[in-house]
Amino acid sequence: MDTLQLNYAPLALAFTHVVLGVLVLIAAKYVKELLSPYSMDQELTSRDNPAFGIAVAGYYGAVVIVYLGAAGMMPLPLDGGTRGVFAALGIDVAWAFGGVLALNASRWLMDRALVTGMRNSRQITDHRNTAAGVLECGTYLASALILAGAIRQPGGTVITAIVLFVLGQVALILMGKLYQKMAGYDVATQILKSNLSAGVAFGMTVVALGLLLAKATSGEFLDWTRTLSFFVFDAVAGLILLLILRWVTDLTLLPNARIADEIVRDQNVNAGLVEGVLAIGIAGIIVVLF
Repeated sequence: MDTLQLNYAPLALAFTHVVLGVLVLIAAKYVKELLSPYSMDQELTSRDNPAFGIAVAGYYGAVVIVYLGAAGMMPLPLDGGTRGVFAALGIDVAWAFGGVLALNASRWLMDRALVTGMRNSRQITDHRNTAAGVLECGTYLASALILAGAIRQPGGTVITAIVLFVLGQVALILMGKLYQKMAGYDVATQILKSNLSAGVAFGMTVVALGLLLAKATSGEFLDWTRTLSFFVFDAVAGLILLLILRWVTDLTLLPNARIADEIVRDQNVNAGLVEGVLAIGIAGIIVVLF
C-alpha cells in the first residue's frame, strides 16, 4: 500500500500543480481588472477591441511563464506528510502571485518608459491600435521571461529575485531604446500610425531581448559582485551578438529588400514577422549555445 501511494504521489502532485496554475490564471484576470482603469470584459466583448485582445493574450502567456518559473521552487516531500506538501505548494503560489503583481507593475513602467511620446495603454483602449497591442504583448512576455529567470536562480532569495527583476527591467528599457535608435525609422511614430508591421517587429524584438535577459538573471547566485558581473556580461555580449547576427541574416535571408522600407513605406507585416522571428530565433540560439 505504501508503495502504491509513493508511485501515485508524483502524479497527484503534478495534477495539483496544473489546477493551481489554472487558478493563478483566473486570479491574474481579477488582479488586472483591479489595477486597470478599464473593464477587460467590455474591451474584449462589447467593444471587440482586437488591440486589447492581443495585449491580454500576452498577459496570460506571461502569467503562465511566471507560474512555470515559480512551480517547484520548494521540493515537494513525497514521504513527509500533507503539511509539508501544502507548505511547498503554498510557497509556489506565493511566488506566482508575486509574479502577477510584478507583471502589472512592469506594464505600468513600460507604458511610460519604453517608447517616449506615447502611452501604449491609451493607444490600445482609445484608438484600438493593434501595433500598440502587439508591443504590449511583447513587453509582457519579455518581463515574464526575465522574472522567471530571476525566480529560478539557484541559491537566490526573494531579495535577489526582486533586485534582478528590477535590473532586468531597466536593461530591457535601455536595450529597447537602443533598438529604436538603430531601427532606421521612428518606431514611436509608426506605432502611433498603427503600423502593424512596426509593432510586430518591435514587439517580437522585445521578446528576444527578454530571452537574453532571462539568461542574464538565471545564473547561480554566488555573491552580488559575481552575480552582477555575469548579469552585465550576459546582457551586453548577448545584445552585441544579436545585433551582428541579425544584420547578417537580414542581408542573406532578405537580400532584395530593405527591412526599414518594407516596414515604413509598404507597412509589410511579412517583413515585421521575419525580423521578429529572426530576432527571437537568434536570441534563443545565443541563450542555449553561448
